[in-house]
Amino acid sequence: MPEQGRKSDGEFDSKITDEDVLAVLEAAETPVLTTSLVAEELPVTSKAVYYRLRRLHEEGRVGQMKVGARGVVWWVAGTSE
Repeated sequence: MPEQGRKSDGEFDSKITDEDVLAVLEAAETPVLTTSLVAEELPVTSKAVYYRLRRLHEEGRVGQMKVGARGVVWWVAGTSE
């Protein structure tokens, strides 16, 4: 069974767009957000948001930094780097 936010072939479904994710980051009151905080604003799981954020990072559209053993924070590229 595919996870929420992805089709069985691994592609993202249309529940959220890259622009939805970027809008959450841009509207944040803090300079960075965790995956969970982004997911709280969208109708998909944290795992689905993580995959989209990771792809946006690979495209250079968001920055990321590991914090602690497992934590990652994200921001819109060019705003906090």
